[in-house]
Amino acid sequence: MPQGQMARSSAQNRNIKKEYFHYLIPTVIGMIAHSFYCLADVFFVGIKIGSGGLAALNVSLPIFTIYTTISVLFGVGAATTISILRGEQNFQPIDKIFTQTIAAVVTFGILFSVFMTPFLEEVAVLFGATDPIAVSVKDYLLPINLSAFIYMLSSALTIIVRSDGNPRLVMLACTAGNLTNVLLDFIFVIVWDIGVFGAGLATAIGPLVTVLLLLIHFIKKYNHVHFVLHFFSWSSLVRTVRNGAGSSVLEFTSGIVILMFNIVLISLSGEKAVAIFSIISNIGYVGKGIFNGMAQAAQPIIGESYGAKKYRKMITANRYAALTALLFSLAVYAVILLFPSGIISLFVSQDPEMIKMGTVAVILYFLSFPFTGQNTILMYYFQSIGHVRYTIILSFMRGIVLTFIALILMSSFFDIGGVWLSLFTAEAITFAGFYPIKLKLNRVLLWREEDQTQITDTAF
Repeated sequence: MPQGQMARSSAQNRNIKKEYFHYLIPTVIGMIAHSFYCLADVFFVGIKIGSGGLAALNVSLPIFTIYTTISVLFGVGAATTISILRGEQNFQPIDKIFTQTIAAVVTFGILFSVFMTPFLEEVAVLFGATDPIAVSVKDYLLPINLSAFIYMLSSALTIIVRSDGNPRLVMLACTAGNLTNVLLDFIFVIVWDIGVFGAGLATAIGPLVTVLLLLIHFIKKYNHVHFVLHFFSWSSLVRTVRNGAGSSVLEFTSGIVILMFNIVLISLSGEKAVAIFSIISNIGYVGKGIFNGMAQAAQPIIGESYGAKKYRKMITANRYAALTALLFSLAVYAVILLFPSGIISLFVSQDPEMIKMGTVAVILYFLSFPFTGQNTILMYYFQSIGHVRYTIILSFMRGIVLTFIALILMSSFFDIGGVWLSLFTAEAITFAGFYPIKLKLNRVLLWREEDQTQITDTAF
């Protein structure tokens, strides 16, 4: 490569890196804050109520995925579609897609509140809760389900406002909402002693603060997307759902994974094993949120670059996301290896048996962490460039098929140790199967860009 061309390439990479980190830093901080409410609930409930309360929270997590699956379906779908349309310089449908997305999320949230609230205890039993735990699950979810549309709107708006060029506001809104949740957790659970209902009430109020702050994006006219009166379009709705399907499948399958683990752990070791998994899965939920943030930080760059046929820029942005996820996952696992018992004892300091069981569990379970990060980046990459079928297959294989098979086989051969290793097995096989597909796809896209460049040079 000639020296001048190498210099231009280096400068372009620096610009892409700068653009990626412009989105990354506030996005990851916002994702940490958005995910942190789970750890706050676990921390205060673990201290005040113990293993029964922790088990109830863990049974509630798959039910949470009902909300997040819908909000991510429309939020990520809209953000991806809008990014590609901007790259194509096709601005006309953007406002309709945005308005339709918000209307759909609010409608689904209201339907969940109306039709699911009377049956929360039955839903808890369906998701694996025993009778005493089911009552606690109902108490925890009652305030959250009554305000489901706020919770879902918060999740969808963070994705859309970030993609609309305001990641700092998303960071501030998420941080404020979740600090509110943590403070109210302390007041309701520790000071006022109103149990898991108090934790649920705090979790319901936090997203309201987030939504109110995100509205600044529109009130102060920072927005490039706008609400319009006439917004319904079947073709736009189908395109939005198609582009968000992969992320929603990922959210849905994460709930299925927790449900499968709960069922196997209850049969093998009972309530304490489920309580330990509650700690682990909530830590993992924060990690998943951070990986989503790393992937979503690259999504606007990748989507617009793909729409504009700037494939090299798109691939470079994805490379930065993958490297960031790898370094983060290795650093986190190093901390886990150094302080496994300390991490578990933060939540159950009064129970030596749970600390001993949890120390082994956290080391084995989080072997999967580097592969979880890379698979998340892969999934968002396929989705951002319109290859949704790969995203759906990846999410479904990793989240249901391979995890189910690994759980059955590993627990049969290695008892509870096999349960903790099953996610590592599923994630590693998924990565080995889909990473080569990405490499092949990249080669095709680079060939297209080089071919187009040669045609342009010849024309001039």
